[in-house]
Amino acid sequence: MNYAKKLRFCFNFFLLVTAILFSGLVLAEEEKPYVPKKVDIYEGFPDWYKAVFRDNVGLKEGAGLFKDYYKPLKMQMYFSPLRHYEPPELLDHTIFIEKERRDLCIICHDGINTGAVADWKRSAHYNPRKSGIIARKTSIIEGIIGREIDSVDCFDCHVNTETKKIRMPSAEECSECHARQVKELVSEKDHGRPNHIQAWEANVLVPWYPEAYRRGWLAGNAGCDMCHGIGEKCDPCHTRHTFSAAEARRPEACMTCHMGPDHPDAESYRESKHGIIYEMEEEHYNFEKPLAHVIVGEEYRTPTCQFCHMYQGGGRFTHNFVSKGIWRMGTTPPSNIEYKSTLKDYPFGIKIIADKIDIYSDENLDKRDKWIELCSNCHSPRFADIYLEQLDDYMFQAFSLTDKAQKIIDDLITDDLLYTTAEEETDIYPFGDKITEVLGPELLGDAVWGAFNKSGGKVPVIGPTFGGFALFYQGENYPTAIERSYAKMWFWYKLQGYKGYAHAQQDIMWWWGQSPMLQELGNVQAEAKRIRREAALEKKLGIGYLYGKNFKVETNEQVQQMN
Repeated sequence: MNYAKKLRFCFNFFLLVTAILFSGLVLAEEEKPYVPKKVDIYEGFPDWYKAVFRDNVGLKEGAGLFKDYYKPLKMQMYFSPLRHYEPPELLDHTIFIEKERRDLCIICHDGINTGAVADWKRSAHYNPRKSGIIARKTSIIEGIIGREIDSVDCFDCHVNTETKKIRMPSAEECSECHARQVKELVSEKDHGRPNHIQAWEANVLVPWYPEAYRRGWLAGNAGCDMCHGIGEKCDPCHTRHTFSAAEARRPEACMTCHMGPDHPDAESYRESKHGIIYEMEEEHYNFEKPLAHVIVGEEYRTPTCQFCHMYQGGGRFTHNFVSKGIWRMGTTPPSNIEYKSTLKDYPFGIKIIADKIDIYSDENLDKRDKWIELCSNCHSPRFADIYLEQLDDYMFQAFSLTDKAQKIIDDLITDDLLYTTAEEETDIYPFGDKITEVLGPELLGDAVWGAFNKSGGKVPVIGPTFGGFALFYQGENYPTAIERSYAKMWFWYKLQGYKGYAHAQQDIMWWWGQSPMLQELGNVQAEAKRIRREAALEKKLGIGYLYGKNFKVETNEQVQQMN
């Protein structure tokens, strides 16, 4: 049966059943079902947060503080369902919902979404006593929700019993039965960004997102959406409709998002000695067991992503993946080195990015102890401590190189030498004309807000973290080649070296990390010399094509006439 025929069958079936229901040939309604409490995944966030991330508006406006300036892509209904989901209009499901005809979901969808139905029939939702471990978990859940579970079907997850409409489940719906796991995931916010629960924030709170919409480039941002849409949902790891814990314990469950130029976790783990042993011996790993029950060496010869990052110390594992994060993905500068560039002033009063990290704070030293405890399952504590110290030394070195490059560009900006065209021919910082209006001095800080407000958005922004725009956006003559080289240096190559070090993959640490970082530093140095040399020649010739306080600004036409 082709897809069109399946749809016609479903629609005709819908009409038939509707007629039957209205004719009264159904059993009387059962007692009102128990409605368990849900976890509010945005509880504890700032007051403004729910209004821009949680409140459902469908596809009328975006999310985040720039919500009024872009319309979301349609697929955001599925990536951010609390904010953007719109129920289907092709069929009115109200009558099914009111009569609680759970059986009709499967009868219709088994003819259309055969893969989804087949996955569900393999799941613990379909058979909540399919194994001893699952049966015990089901018994615990039954005690929490106060009723016996025969199965968890489409109706339980996809029906909003209050509105009598179809919903796209979020982690809040999962929390009706799995409250502890969802609370653990939400607790990631207590450790600061980046984390999973705030991933959507990191996607749409940046100014280049609405700028992409304004320029007609938003479709290309779907790649960002597909990963950053993990925050509200559980199915990026426990993929629908099997929702298998065993699947989510495998390293591959992490790899579709944790890979690529700025965070090559998949590449560095897969090619490390840990990853190679896992690939050769994965059939011996017992992924059915909860992590806390795994016998190290016998059932896991090497660690997985989950075994390392879900470990909380003292033999405990939870759904908080970031509680031991010290370097926070490597984008935030440490406070433990002396800076010569404007990085000494980071975060420049901006409240929506993190402060510098003190690697030796009591909190981070406690996290280091947990890493050493974890690594000591197989290595000596001395080995683990020395390796982590060496990782820190690499990051200090990498940020020192970052500081060196930023100082070069700082000086070009101070001397008004950076931009190679007249000021009116150079674009603003992404959405720079609206930033002061949307964010205000309370979020941008007085100095940054004042600079944007006075210049109308023509503010040079470089380095961690707002300088990352250079890899997401290209305006007219902005960012320049030297700024793009610098952005690659700190956002790609520094982070690739960090991930190579963190996952013990030496080739990625050097050839993907430090080596190209040094090459880009060379490009920054050479480009700065070229800019200064050309500026000196132009000044001597009196043509002043480079604009700045020491030069006479000319138009392109005047320069061509001089030549």
